[in-house]
Amino acid sequence: MVRNGWYYCPVCKRKVQKIETDSIVFETPLYCRSCKLDFYPTIYHGRELDDDEPFPLTGRVNDN
Repeated sequence: MVRNGWYYCPVCKRKVQKIETDSIVFETPLYCRSCKLDFYPTIYHGRELDDDEPFPLTGRVNDN
């Protein structure tokens, strides 16, 4: 969950990572030192997307 510019651990509710307003995080692990768990949130422009929301960027880079 993102609050006040920080990603908080969904388990222990501690600060994990600073999130800027224009941040895009996708398929990137955020590690909680307290819980010793990795989380893979989808964050677009500083807001965490719900599981049922599609990621707004379309297409991927082709490796030709």
